[in-house]
Amino acid sequence: MEPSIYRFRVAAFLVIFLPLLQACSYVKLGEVESPIVALSADELATARAEAQKLLLILNNTNDDLETFKGVGNIKLWNKKNPSIAERVAWVGAKPASLSIVVLISGHSGLRMSTDGKHFYYLDVSNENHPFKKVRASDASFERILSIPIKSVDIIEFLRGRIPLYDYSSAALISEQSGNNYVLVLEKKWRGVIEKVYLDMDKKSVCKVEIFNGKGGLRYRAEFKGMQNIQGYRVPRLLEISNDKGNGFSLKIDRYLANISVSPSMFVLKPPTSTQTN
Repeated sequence: MEPSIYRFRVAAFLVIFLPLLQACSYVKLGEVESPIVALSADELATARAEAQKLLLILNNTNDDLETFKGVGNIKLWNKKNPSIAERVAWVGAKPASLSIVVLISGHSGLRMSTDGKHFYYLDVSNENHPFKKVRASDASFERILSIPIKSVDIIEFLRGRIPLYDYSSAALISEQSGNNYVLVLEKKWRGVIEKVYLDMDKKSVCKVEIFNGKGGLRYRAEFKGMQNIQGYRVPRLLEISNDKGNGFSLKIDRYLANISVSPSMFVLKPPTSTQTN
């Protein structure tokens, strides 16, 4: 077995021993410094009005792109382990259905999926075909990707959209460099929970930063290349990372939009000889 395949298998199989859903405890106000506090009353009113216009655009972007599938290359890196690069294929449907297959020599190897109710894992490349099914309404891929990102967020990015977390107030401001705009979302008692970076035309999202309840960065997502597919603007190269030296990139070679899917595509069944919980 190739070392990279073994490392990927070991990382993925940790899912069967560790919980998928990470509990959040918000015990103090977020520590991310809000750039909004420096605005005057008139500037703040304008920034909030501009933010609402932009949020409407973001909410409507690719909203009718409901299903998709693709093939590409995924590269994972972790400060504690060598990087891993594999061929992958996937199919997804909003809001929370996603199936991922890691290809080994062109054939299905590791399979992971979620149907919005459970997370499934199956290694068909292993002669024992290890299988696991765990209850999870919004499965976290942290144990596999070393990034605390949920399936719903991944689906949004693959649809060419961004996840917008529940917020109390929003403002669109200019970066200090003056070359970009930043949409700042804040939550009462928590402070800044999300930053969305846009270019000067205020139409193209360059980067998204998601923060936890203590103000730490959960992850950043960068659209490093986009493409037009069937009238939709979707990623060609997506990179997601954190400040701990962990991350992954997905280079998309083929993308199909609004394909036919069935619920069974997101449910994995164990081999007949495998007993499950």
